[in-house]
Amino acid sequence: MTCFTKDNIMKLTDGLFHKVFNEVAAEYPDLESEHWIVDIGAAKLADTPEEFDVVVLPNLYGDILSDVAAQIAGSVGMAGSANIGSEVAMFEAIHGSAPPIAGQNLANPSGLLLGAVQMLVHIGQGEVATRVHNAWLRTIEDGIHTFDIYDPSVSTVKVGTSEFADAVIARLGEVPTTLRPVSYPSHAQPIIVEVRPRPVAEKELVGMDVFIDWRKSVESLAEILEANSGPHLKLVMITNRGQKVYPDGAPETFCVDHWRCRFQAVEEGSVVSYDEIVQLLARLVSAGLPFIKTEGLFTFDGEAGFSLGQGQ
Repeated sequence: MTCFTKDNIMKLTDGLFHKVFNEVAAEYPDLESEHWIVDIGAAKLADTPEEFDVVVLPNLYGDILSDVAAQIAGSVGMAGSANIGSEVAMFEAIHGSAPPIAGQNLANPSGLLLGAVQMLVHIGQGEVATRVHNAWLRTIEDGIHTFDIYDPSVSTVKVGTSEFADAVIARLGEVPTTLRPVSYPSHAQPIIVEVRPRPVAEKELVGMDVFIDWRKSVESLAEILEANSGPHLKLVMITNRGQKVYPDGAPETFCVDHWRCRFQAVEEGSVVSYDEIVQLLARLVSAGLPFIKTEGLFTFDGEAGFSLGQGQ
């Protein structure tokens, strides 16, 4: 079991994913588990895919690397997918609808077909799934290929979507002789997703990031912010493109017009009230600083649920 994240940068979001992966992995000591940073992991997956068995990823990385893995295996059009929840399940081709080639009798229907095979296994119709999957394998083995996998050195004929489907239907009841046949249990139980609620943490508001559109210098922005912080809040820092620019920012930092202004309690570590935040925002608007958006800074059981800025 391999977990891919970018938690060396995305410390809270990907960090949580990695943390939960480790927690669950500890419950299965007979399974080997490991973690890779997603960029080097993706390179390894492309180079030596045989070294991976099951890969666990957050949604964005999974969406990208599942297509990469399918393409390595021959074509994105070859892969089916299963989306299994606690109450319902949905099965589809991994690539979606392939609109650029819709209606042209070009698309490889294998992904949709193999998604249906997964569905049949899920609902306990393993014998039907076995029959369909082996017919598909025999079709591939016989060199009947759609344009995306057609190779004159191994293919016997290039066919369209309908012709490929007809070829699979014609081979129902047959099994491959070179490729490995499949055999699914006749009455497999559906996969059950266990939802484990985590204990509710004590959540406290300790500040607010206010994002402001500003076209002048950071010093002039900071002057207005400092003057309107109020008695209970202080300006902790201003960042631009993730880099701290106030106080003690590097003068060579390239800045754009989108500034994150972090306010926290004057007394470090103290809880901030929503009324104080509302009053702060009203003062900033009155001072000519209408905000783009805000993000609350919360702690959970005393642990920061937000990324710390430089120097914090």
